[in-house]
Amino acid sequence: MDVGYAGDITFADFEMFLVFSKNEHFGHAAAELGVSAATVQRTVRALERKLGVALIEQSGRRVRMLHSGHVLVREAQAVLRARLDAVDTTRAESGVPHRRLRIAHTYSLGLGFVPDVLAELLGAHPELRFRCWQSSATNVVSALLRGEADVAFTSLSPTETDIVVEPLFTESLLLTVPAGDPLVGRGEVGLAEVRDRPFIAMELGSSSRTHMVNACARAGFVPRITVEGNDLFVVESMVGAGIGVSVVPEGMDNHQHPRVARLPITDPSSAGRTIFLAYQRTSAVHESVRTLAGIARSHGKELGEPLRPPQ
Repeated sequence: MDVGYAGDITFADFEMFLVFSKNEHFGHAAAELGVSAATVQRTVRALERKLGVALIEQSGRRVRMLHSGHVLVREAQAVLRARLDAVDTTRAESGVPHRRLRIAHTYSLGLGFVPDVLAELLGAHPELRFRCWQSSATNVVSALLRGEADVAFTSLSPTETDIVVEPLFTESLLLTVPAGDPLVGRGEVGLAEVRDRPFIAMELGSSSRTHMVNACARAGFVPRITVEGNDLFVVESMVGAGIGVSVVPEGMDNHQHPRVARLPITDPSSAGRTIFLAYQRTSAVHESVRTLAGIARSHGKELGEPLRPPQ
């Protein structure tokens, strides 16, 4: 088969371009890769020559990806994911243990649920190694879709057909207030009782923020958000400082914060979220992934009745 100019393009070219595409900045990509900015720029320009199309537009120090650049990002991600799938599938069907599992999860799940699942998985497969990475639900799902994670535990359900999604359990949302707040000591509280207070929230795009805003909407008001953060621990630290109140997932109760108190919310229909397990369909051939899924289901049943899988 004659591959023509495509034969000159390497996996390393794709990998460097994907790193560059995150910020569209030669210097940032160079710092992440441990090379010079000139090396990144030369690779991008060489890719343009090999492809015969422009990928970026540069004006002074400002660099912007063109539509063709975004297309290459999408296709390069698919190529690199296919490379990993080919290697993993060949090794798995030859009886070789799965490579190091890359697990992405949301912040609160890293406090108890994910460590408990991995501890049991290691008991069954002591030879396994893991790389765990936590972020917002949106970023976790994005990492899975880009092929940067093998398994995701998240409160967002991907809809792509090549992703297996299993609901594991539902968990409540809690109102978090300063430790000395007058509401502390109450068995439960209605969100409408804090409608006039300032709220601390996760940044836009976070599922935790979406759940909070939706719960407040069902309680009949729009929260007045005064501070945003990109980490639930930062959000609660702001609450502990007396800046405002917030709504956090029940999993945060696995972490004790001396300056905050978490209170059950009275209206159960407005205060809950579902936790999902998601992984690439091709990963299902690996015994470690199948075992992990089974353990996660078992732990999920202990925490609450799962919902039906998304249609």
